[in-house]
Amino acid sequence: MHFSLRYLPLAFCTLGACALAAPGELVMLAPLDQAMPIVRFQNGAISGGIVKDVGDLLALRLGRRPVYLTADSPDVMPALSSGRADAMCYVMPFWIDGDYNWSVPLLPDAEMVAARSDMPHLRSLKDLKDKPVGTVVHYRYPRVEQVLGKRFRRVDAGSMEKNIQQMVAGKLPYTMMSEATLNYLHRTRTALNVRADLVFSAYKAHCAFSQKSTVPFEDATKAIDALIKDGSIDQIMARYR
Repeated sequence: MHFSLRYLPLAFCTLGACALAAPGELVMLAPLDQAMPIVRFQNGAISGGIVKDVGDLLALRLGRRPVYLTADSPDVMPALSSGRADAMCYVMPFWIDGDYNWSVPLLPDAEMVAARSDMPHLRSLKDLKDKPVGTVVHYRYPRVEQVLGKRFRRVDAGSMEKNIQQMVAGKLPYTMMSEATLNYLHRTRTALNVRADLVFSAYKAHCAFSQKSTVPFEDATKAIDALIKDGSIDQIMARYR
């Protein structure tokens, strides 16, 4: 089953403008440090991407109006813990601190190292010892940290998009990236001088629901299960492949 969203009213807000979710709303967090195909922003408001597509369908299933709360990395956990946001999708339990209600895994992706085309190929994560690697500030890379320890030389940027720009501009040899993001870049930028070098962790991301949300988690679970069963999640992911 495929839902039409043509007549679905949307709302957008920032942390300073959003209070707790109003009755009949589903407030979804949209972290500003993400890039396509996970999320697209225009003028500070979410305008597309997997997070929005999933949020729109989830709200429709729940009979609620989707509202998107944009947030910088340090504001994500407070917003979700306090109930100012009901949920955030495309997240793993070890990425954020706090106690949340977790959905089943539903959004497939992988962590990888992307390289400039003129850089040596990596055989394993150990080849990154002492080499500058583009990372996103506040992001956790537990597998890389486990392998490299203090020889993991992070070069933090404020967002994945800025990291990509630095590598394309020749300022970084390697960058941590989601496989979905690099595949999307290759589809949309034909002359991209960046290659997929090393996939080191495949996963399926979840949705995390605030324990202070007014949306019953049982209802959210049923809605997500239905979106998986009827193929809606597969359809969303296929749009960006």
